[in-house]
Amino acid sequence: MTLRPDWDDWARRAENALDMQGPGGFLDLFASGATFADPATEATEDVRGIALATRDIFPDWRQEITCIRGGDDWAVFEWIGRATYAGTSPDDPAAGTEIEMRGATIVEVDDEGLVTAWRDYLDRKEPEEQLRRAAAEG
Repeated sequence: MTLRPDWDDWARRAENALDMQGPGGFLDLFASGATFADPATEATEDVRGIALATRDIFPDWRQEITCIRGGDDWAVFEWIGRATYAGTSPDDPAAGTEIEMRGATIVEVDDEGLVTAWRDYLDRKEPEEQLRRAAAEG
C-alpha cells in the first residue's frame, strides 16, 4: 500500500525547487520518463529543456503554492508565479518588467513522491498584457 504524500511538505519542497538550479532543483522533483505540459507545450519528457527555456525568459522565476489538495498519487495546486521578464532582444521595450501570474497544476507522482506527470493550466494573456502595458509605457 502506498502512503499518501504529505502534500503541504511536498508543496514547500516544490516551491524551493522551482528556482531550477542544482541539487534539489526543479528537475529533482521528477521521476525518469516524466512528462510536462502547459498551454504552450504539448506533453514532453524534455523537462530539462522546459526548465532552461523558462529560465531564458524569466531568469528569477519563483512560485508560491497557495493551496494544495491530493490523493495517494496525485495533487492539484493553485499558485502565483512572479518573475522579471528578460526580453527577447537587447531593445525589447518590456525587458526588465516584473510580472505576476496565477495558475493551477495537476501532478501525478510515483511511490517515492516523484512527479510522473505535471500539467500547468494558466491564462497566457495575464503576463502578455502586463508586458504589453510596460512596453507601451516604456
